[in-house]
Amino acid sequence: MLIETTLLFKTMLILSSQLGLVLLGCFYFIKNAHYAYENNTTLFGLKFRGSVNMKNQLDLVPYVDTFPREMVMDDENGRPSKMKLAENSDEIIKYLKEGYYQSRPTSGLFNGLGILWMITLGLTTLFATTGIATMTGVILFTIQSLLMGPLLGFIMLEMDENDGYRALKIVFFVTILTGIIGYGDFISFSESNFLTFFLFFGLLGLVIFNLSRAFITISRKKVRASAIFGAFLFSIFLLYDFNLVRKRQDMIDGNTWENAFELAFAIYLDIINLLLEILEAMGNS
Repeated sequence: MLIETTLLFKTMLILSSQLGLVLLGCFYFIKNAHYAYENNTTLFGLKFRGSVNMKNQLDLVPYVDTFPREMVMDDENGRPSKMKLAENSDEIIKYLKEGYYQSRPTSGLFNGLGILWMITLGLTTLFATTGIATMTGVILFTIQSLLMGPLLGFIMLEMDENDGYRALKIVFFVTILTGIIGYGDFISFSESNFLTFFLFFGLLGLVIFNLSRAFITISRKKVRASAIFGAFLFSIFLLYDFNLVRKRQDMIDGNTWENAFELAFAIYLDIINLLLEILEAMGNS
């Protein structure tokens, strides 16, 4: 005999399991990065250098142990203005003293992981929005979450894992608060035409801005302002989607696993994007 459950329970079951996989993979990656640092070994083709942040906490910096290595210097607006190639460790130290920093490290294995993540993310989006083959969609969702964990761990290490932990706490409290307000249906967020309009064009603007960063140089100040707006935008998305759970649950045919999968995936994307925007706002480069 099957136990009847609410749409909220179904949605939270899927959502919590996927977020749990992401966090498990993230923390496991960071733990193994510390092990690689202590034992001078590699992880996913990356090595790690220890530094100390302003709060006197250990901050691991990932890098690729190959040469030549690109060194970059920013101008007064935070834009990359000069670039040099370091041929050995001595030149790296020399350029670091001159104010240069190493460009974002990459490895073939990690690039492959990122490509697989994008493919599974795209397929999960397709299955979640069309409602076809829900079980297949959940399996793809799970694979995507398993791949997202190490990628998130890398992002946190690249900025400062200590700030990353603080960002996770902020996201946790924002999610709980927006969940209570949105599901409580004090305001019908999901039925507001103005809010739907704002979220659509706000997201469109954010996507265009971030895509433009691949082609033009944008100052750090503007990037941080965009990230703060993005964090606000995805907080509103959380209110909207949690309210949508309540509205769908009140529908006669709304309490289905198909709806739960779609809503869980939408809230998952809200949470992950909120975290990434907060990390971007807290970062220095």
